[in-house]
Amino acid sequence: MAEVCITGAMRTTPSDALDAILNIPPIRQISIEMSTLAAIRLRDLDYWKDHLTGHSSILLKNNNIPSKTDYCMPTEHMATPFHTLIPKRDEWTSATPGQEGALSFYTDGSKLDNQNSLVGRVARQSWPHIDKARSNALCNLSRRDCSLVIRSLTGHWLIGIHAQRLNSPYNDFCRSCRDEEEEESPEHFFCFCPALSSRRFRFLGKPFLDGLGDLASLSPRKIAQFVQSSNWTPF
Repeated sequence: MAEVCITGAMRTTPSDALDAILNIPPIRQISIEMSTLAAIRLRDLDYWKDHLTGHSSILLKNNNIPSKTDYCMPTEHMATPFHTLIPKRDEWTSATPGQEGALSFYTDGSKLDNQNSLVGRVARQSWPHIDKARSNALCNLSRRDCSLVIRSLTGHWLIGIHAQRLNSPYNDFCRSCRDEEEEESPEHFFCFCPALSSRRFRFLGKPFLDGLGDLASLSPRKIAQFVQSSNWTPF
């Protein structure tokens, strides 16, 4: 949710894709680290007992954990100005859950007939591995440009195929080359549309790309400039 709010990505964008693009560790990894730290605190306060199985064995699985620390009980005063609601499926299939004006996020494909896994292939090709320098370059863009890059590289934007899945207005064929045989897709947009060849050459270095994998070596700023120049509005 925080990644979507920060970048301006669509709420349907897969969390795994945003994690990779923004160089943020996966939630599973963070959960293991936090659970380990919590277990260490409980152990040092004599509230913990190790077990050979289950979650209570977490400290036995890591030989690098010290047998004792100087941890002291902190005093905290916390208040949150928001509430998190995780409804059951039957609560949101007929209506949007929560209070009026609440933010709703669906990042598991549940609102797209589980098609997030299909759209996720776009991000895996255009951003195939964790790259801290590239993530920093992305975050140094304006929020609008950052949103342009993330929406186009994940395929989660209100264009062609994805707009159709969201029941939003969409074009049946490419708005640039007007070829009625070509759907508006990330592949056609970034790689093959002949009407965008000059812009593609100017900003991406080639009039046509071999595939989405060619985007992996390009800077986020160049990608944002190409998307802006295309007049395809991904919002």
